[in-house]
Amino acid sequence: MSVSVIILAAGKSVRMNSEKNKVFLELNGKLVLDYSIDFFKNYDRVKEIILVCSDTDFNYCYSRYEKLVDHIVIGGNTRQKSVYNGLKKVSMEYVMIHDAARPFINEDVIEKLYHEVLDVGAATVAVFVKDTIVEISDNRIARHLNRKSLVALQTPQAFKKGLIMEAHIKAIEGDYFATDDTSLIRKFTNVMPAYVVGDYRSLKLTTQEDLTFLERVL
Repeated sequence: MSVSVIILAAGKSVRMNSEKNKVFLELNGKLVLDYSIDFFKNYDRVKEIILVCSDTDFNYCYSRYEKLVDHIVIGGNTRQKSVYNGLKKVSMEYVMIHDAARPFINEDVIEKLYHEVLDVGAATVAVFVKDTIVEISDNRIARHLNRKSLVALQTPQAFKKGLIMEAHIKAIEGDYFATDDTSLIRKFTNVMPAYVVGDYRSLKLTTQEDLTFLERVL
């Protein structure tokens, strides 16, 4: 079964303190965004790539990637709106949604994700948390959580197109916003998303310190 992939590159990179979008920073002689595009261009299950960028980056993305991807669309002012704009271009039955700020992609993990989404209809990559996680109240520790039952979500996440479109449309109708697509599935459908164990090297580029780590693993 062939899939589409949406690559999200419309962020503002506020925490990077960078003058440019972090996905256009250079890592080991290659743009951060190029790692994701190159991976999915060479992953044979992907037959359609949709790049979502900001309106200010559109001309640059078009000039650089027009021949490498199938669609380039302008995102919204939230991640959720950007995903929805990308979904409207999806033509395959299944879609993967990936943050371009995660340039390290493990093909074995993606292959597991592919088989999981075919079985369940909604799946994500995730890693178990290593630290002790607590809930806080003001400046006090209120409750310790059992880290054995906690995971940190990564991307890509994968969905049956009709299912994730249904969730997004209901979220728009209900004026509901989330930072993660699996949460929309949980709220607006009867499907409980599955997860596959990811790779700790698939770090999301967020701060300047992350650049140093990613330079070592890419």
